[in-house]
Amino acid sequence: MEEKGKIHRLAASPQTVHTGFYDSTIPPVLTIESGDTVRMSSMMLMDGRLHCGMTLEEMLAVRQEYIDRNLGSHTLTGPIFIQGAKPGDVLKVRIQKLVPAECGVNYHFPEDYRRGGLPEDFPAGDMRTLYLDLAKMETLFAPGIVIPLKPFFGNMGVAPRPGEKRPAAIPDYFGGNMDNKELVAGSILYLPVQVPGALFSAGDAHAAQGDGEVNVTAIETAMKEAVLQFFVRKDMKIERPMGETPTHWITMAFHPDLDEATETALRDAIRFLSETRGLTPDEAYSLCSLAVDLRITQIVDDNKGVHAMIPKSIFREVK
Repeated sequence: MEEKGKIHRLAASPQTVHTGFYDSTIPPVLTIESGDTVRMSSMMLMDGRLHCGMTLEEMLAVRQEYIDRNLGSHTLTGPIFIQGAKPGDVLKVRIQKLVPAECGVNYHFPEDYRRGGLPEDFPAGDMRTLYLDLAKMETLFAPGIVIPLKPFFGNMGVAPRPGEKRPAAIPDYFGGNMDNKELVAGSILYLPVQVPGALFSAGDAHAAQGDGEVNVTAIETAMKEAVLQFFVRKDMKIERPMGETPTHWITMAFHPDLDEATETALRDAIRFLSETRGLTPDEAYSLCSLAVDLRITQIVDDNKGVHAMIPKSIFREVK
């Protein structure tokens, strides 16, 4: 059984957030034990300066300030130091509850920013505010179009290897801006620990997003409340983030080339099935072709993302 520890509170504030990078030299703002739970919140992007109701021109002016400072826009709550976590361990993050703010924004940049899946098709850029009905867990996109809310953190990760300073906007082996919409309340994220204490951070709250995140943003919002429980797993070994939902295991991979990301996610799925189900690599490869779904996580974060959905329903207890 998993241990139940203390409950900590970590409100997002200028003293408890960092913006733009994952870096093991960023001092932790909270220290916890394995099994502890953290009730935390997060700001919107750019230290909360992104906000509902702003115009595209206002947003671009703020974004330019960060570009001039060579700073990314992702503002993360943390880092959280987990006692006992050492390089080679796995940090298990059980996502228990996620409550977004009452509004969010979606935008795409003008063509010259070269962001998004089709920047040349939408040269002017666009920005809209969406008001979130938290009672119904939905938002009205346009008359007759209602989007269900499925909040998650677009960005969760641990510090990268010592000496590395990684842009928070680009996902990689440490996690970061994964934008995986499966990581809702009730799911689990597994991250490979690179430095003592793991140094976990989270932000970039999304109220809803499609696989691909094609215009470069989801419903970008803040997280009013997130309840996360942390465990140090010394019995697991992974090279990249993995996920788990009540119905699936998920392998994830990131690479500038979508084909490369696909191959890595598939290889990780084959390895997982071989190690956990006693299949030969050939059997696992065949099973992936028959029962595992490959999905495009996002195509807009420099390192594109692919995740493999391994259904739990296909497995039966062998008597």
